[in-house]
Amino acid sequence: MDKDYDYYRVLLVAPEAPAAIIETSYRTLKQRLRSRPGAVADEALLDEAYRVLSDPEQRAAFDLQRDIAIGQRDADFAATCVLDPDAEQYAAHRCLFCGTAHGLERALDRDDNCRECASPLYPAERQRLEYSGQRMLRRISKRREIDLYVSWPQPAPYTAEMRDISLNGMRLAAAAPLQLNQIVKIDCASCAAVARVAHCERDNSNTSPTDRWFVGVEFLTLRFRSSRGTFISARA
Repeated sequence: MDKDYDYYRVLLVAPEAPAAIIETSYRTLKQRLRSRPGAVADEALLDEAYRVLSDPEQRAAFDLQRDIAIGQRDADFAATCVLDPDAEQYAAHRCLFCGTAHGLERALDRDDNCRECASPLYPAERQRLEYSGQRMLRRISKRREIDLYVSWPQPAPYTAEMRDISLNGMRLAAAAPLQLNQIVKIDCASCAAVARVAHCERDNSNTSPTDRWFVGVEFLTLRFRSSRGTFISARA
């Protein structure tokens, strides 16, 4: 896939367009190109866009990469603040994922979520220092399905797989590469977190037709759930 092209724009359809609309638009545009001499490059791009978007697995991978690119652009300001020496002051007033001001005039506790994207606000650094965080970590299965958000608003999460977890971060397998220092939101049955991408590498041992990437993230905020599926309360 050429990262410079948005295949939905190439086919003049919306990202949520059903397969039938994509096919109709492709055939219409293809017919128009036949009347234009020398449009070989345009026709090749049209064919490539249709090949990707007509295949459910390739379309899902393209959607993920597209949202990652959009999310990276939209999150540049927030990411800069996270990496800045004044990040703690920024985090004290705004969600590190979507950038929404939380408006809390008190110290953050473990039950605080962003009112816009529901991301946890409680700094992961505090979880590392508290016994409750270490105790909850021992109860978490190291390999399970997780929901991954790479931009906001994002209509639905992407599915990834947790491979390992510590109080510092998580190792996960995803269907597309994530950008270094990108800010993402992670949610699963065990915990919710806002994290920074620390490293990303292709899984060269993968034998499936779709690519897989191993991603290491550093927790910025973190909140644990209890074994019954509800969050551990700071007042418990």
